[in-house]
Amino acid sequence: MTDGTPAHSTAIARLKALVDRLRPPAAQDAEQRVRAEAARLGTRPDEAAALGEALRSLLALPRQGAFYAETGVTSAQGFWLELAQRLRERLLPPLRDESRLRSILHLLFADRDDHLWVTAVADDAWLELVAALGLKKIGGGTAYASLLEAARMLSYRIAGVGLDRELLHAEPDLEHHESPFLAQNAALLPLLERARSGGGIPDADEIRHIDVLLDQCDAALDGVRRKARENGISIRLTYLLARLRQLIDRLRLLLDFAVVDDRRRHAVVVLKTLLASEQTSDEMGEFITGNVSLLARNVTDHASRHGEHYVAEDRAEWRAMAKSAAGGGIVIALMALFKIKLALLHLPPLTEGIAFGLNYGLGFVLIHLLGFTVATKQPAMTAASIAATLEEARPKELERLADFAQNVVRTQCVAVLGNVGLALPVAALIAALWLPLLGEIPAPEEKLQKMLHEVHPLASGALFFAAVAGVGLFLSGLVSGYFDNKARYHRLGPRIAAAPRLAWLGAERATRLGNYLDAHYGAILGNLFFGMYLGLVGAVGGLTGLPIDIRHVAFSSANLGTALAALGPRAVAEILPWAIVGILGIALVNLVVSFSLALYVALQSRRVGSAQILRLGMVLLKRLAKNPLGFVSPPRDKPAD
Repeated sequence: MTDGTPAHSTAIARLKALVDRLRPPAAQDAEQRVRAEAARLGTRPDEAAALGEALRSLLALPRQGAFYAETGVTSAQGFWLELAQRLRERLLPPLRDESRLRSILHLLFADRDDHLWVTAVADDAWLELVAALGLKKIGGGTAYASLLEAARMLSYRIAGVGLDRELLHAEPDLEHHESPFLAQNAALLPLLERARSGGGIPDADEIRHIDVLLDQCDAALDGVRRKARENGISIRLTYLLARLRQLIDRLRLLLDFAVVDDRRRHAVVVLKTLLASEQTSDEMGEFITGNVSLLARNVTDHASRHGEHYVAEDRAEWRAMAKSAAGGGIVIALMALFKIKLALLHLPPLTEGIAFGLNYGLGFVLIHLLGFTVATKQPAMTAASIAATLEEARPKELERLADFAQNVVRTQCVAVLGNVGLALPVAALIAALWLPLLGEIPAPEEKLQKMLHEVHPLASGALFFAAVAGVGLFLSGLVSGYFDNKARYHRLGPRIAAAPRLAWLGAERATRLGNYLDAHYGAILGNLFFGMYLGLVGAVGGLTGLPIDIRHVAFSSANLGTALAALGPRAVAEILPWAIVGILGIALVNLVVSFSLALYVALQSRRVGSAQILRLGMVLLKRLAKNPLGFVSPPRDKPAD
C-alpha cells in the first residue's frame, strides 16, 4: 500500500475511529478505556488484524526522519521568527499532507488536548492494546531507517549549534578545547553509517559512550548558563541554549530506542513525547517563558545587586538613607516647580508630554548622579534582593530572611519620609518666596486648586493613577536590569576604555569612564525611561481620551506644599486633611504595586514557590503584631565591648 491510495485513506480512517473510541471525557478515565478496547479487540481478531496492518503501513511510510527529528523542536530561524511562525500557525493552521506522519498525527488526534489523556495512560495499558493489534515487533525496516536518519540529522544540528558564534562568545573554552558537541557527532556518525549499511546496530557499550558525550554537552550548557548570570545574556543565546537542550534530549530518546530490548515499550514513550511536542508546537506562552526565563533571571539578578544598596542593615545606614532621600526630595521639589511652569506654556499634548518626560527623566538622572535616592524606585530593586535571598535560604533560615525583609521595610519607610519630608517644605518655601521676590504666585489660583484636588483619595482617581505610576516603577526596574545585563554581555566598560574615538581622554580617564558607565548604565537608562513614562502617560490619556494619568508620592507632596504656601492655610483648610490622606494613599499604592510586580517576576525567574513567601509572611506578621515600630526605625546600636 502506498500513500495517497484508497487503502492508505482507509488505514487512516480505521485508526481515527480507534482513537475516537479511546478518547475519554476526562483524562483519568483514559486508562480504563484503553484496557477495555484491548480486551474487546481480543475477541475480534479480524478487526484487530486490520487495525494492526493499518498501523504498520503508516509506520512504514518513507522519508519520515524529519518528523522524528523536528517535531516539538524549535527551528534554527531564531526567537522572533519562531514566535511569528507559531502565531501564524495558531491563526491559520497549515495544510495537511496525508503522506506525512506529522499530518497523520494531527488527523488521528484532532483534539488539541489529546496528548493529556494519552500521556496519562500507563505504558502497560498501551502495551496491552499493541499486543491486541498483533504488533509483536516495532522498529524494523523503513521505520527504523527513518529513526537512524533522524538521529544523524540531530547529531549534525547539535554540532552546528555548538559552533554558533553566540555560544562561543559566552563560553570561549568551547573554541579552545575539544567541543563535546563536535565529539558526539564524530563518535556517532560511524555507528549510524554502519547500521544503515546493514553492518549491525550500535550495541549498549557504544551507545553508553555516546551518552557520556551527551552528558558532557549538558555540562557545557550548564556552564554557559552559570557564566551568563555573571557576564550577561541575550535573547538569541537563551534560544540557542533551549534549542540545544531539545536536540540533545530528542537524540537520547531515539538512541535509547535503537538499543533497548523491548522496543514496543519504548515506542510508547516515543509516541507520547512526539504527540505532546506536536500538539504544543504552536503554544505561545510556554515558548516565550521557556526562552526568556534565563534573560529574566539575569535582569532580576542585576536589579537584585542594585537592591542591596537600598537596604539599611543598621542605624548608621538608616541615617545615611534618610540623608540621601532628603537630597532627592530637594531636587524633586525643584522638578515639580519646573513642571508647573511647563504646564503653563500650554504646549501641544504630545510636545507637552515629551517636555514633562524630559523634566522627570533628567531630574531622576541628576538625583542618581548626586548619590541621592528616589524612594519609590527602591521596591523594584529590593524585591529582587528578597527573591534572591529566598532562593538561597532554607526553611530553617526564615528568621534571617525576616530580618532582611524587615530591614527592607524600614528602609522604604525612611526613604519615603526623606523624600516627602523635604519635597513638601522646600516646595512650600519656594512658593512662599515667589510672591515677594517676583510679585506673583507660582501659578494661577485655579491651577493650584486643581493640584490639591488631584490628590484627593475619593474625589479624584489619585489611587488608580498611583497604581499606573507603580507599574512604571516596576518597568523601570526591569529596564535598569536589562541594560545592566546588556552592559555585561557586550563588555561595555572595557570597550569604552579601548575605544579609539576616546583616545583623546587618555587611558586612565577612559578606563574610569568605562567603569562608571558599566556600573551605572542600567540605572541611568532606567531613570530616563521612568521619567519619560511619567511624562507621556498623561499625554497618551489626553490624546486617546482614556482616563489614565500618574500620581507619584514625592511630586504630589511637592505640589501640596506649593499650593499650601501660595494659597494660604485658610484657603485649603477644608481639603487639606483629605490631601494628606491622599498623599499617604499614593505612597502606599506606588510602593505596593511596584513591589508586588517586581517580586512576582523575580520569584518566577528563580522558580521559588509560594509556600516560602507564605511562611515568610507569617513570620513578619507576628513581628509586626509584637513590635510595629520595629518596621519603621532600626534597633539601637549595640554598645561596644
